[in-house]
Amino acid sequence: MNNNSNISGDSCFRRNDGLKWNDFGKTDLLPAGHQLGEVGLLFEKIENGAVEAQIQKLLDTKKANEVKNHQPVPIKPTIEFPDFEKLDIRVGTVKACAKVPKADKLLELKIDDGVGERTIVSGIAKYYQPEDLVGKQLCFIANLAPRKLKGIESQGMILFAENADGQLVAVQPEKAVSAGSEVK
Repeated sequence: MNNNSNISGDSCFRRNDGLKWNDFGKTDLLPAGHQLGEVGLLFEKIENGAVEAQIQKLLDTKKANEVKNHQPVPIKPTIEFPDFEKLDIRVGTVKACAKVPKADKLLELKIDDGVGERTIVSGIAKYYQPEDLVGKQLCFIANLAPRKLKGIESQGMILFAENADGQLVAVQPEKAVSAGSEVK
């Protein structure tokens, strides 16, 4: 650009036609009392809601990409059939369910196992509300050694599948079966 070329025509200098490049930096360009034109905002104000929406959009995209690129956990070492036969997998009906006090992740389930009632403590409170499980039939390991969790003896383990997004989904029979039915 020529140092002496006119800058007229550029929107920010419309009221000052005739300025030359060498004039910039001078302090006496405008006469005293000169009226400035209407001033507009350079940037639009961004509301918190718009920022939060964009952040959520980024998080959703990140999660979708993680799900899309998810690789299953490698298969564990091969076991012999007699080892599998040791597992007693059954279907039980949830009779009652409650959050375990002072434990964010744990639910205490009372399960009708066909023989009686057993208590199973499971770390699923993030994925299920207690009232949503009552009446459902779930698959569980019946012969797992009891274990105390937060002072409650857990007498088995509920089976869940984990989605690519980390969500747990209960393993359930396709149709209602008798409580205590074996899974084969």
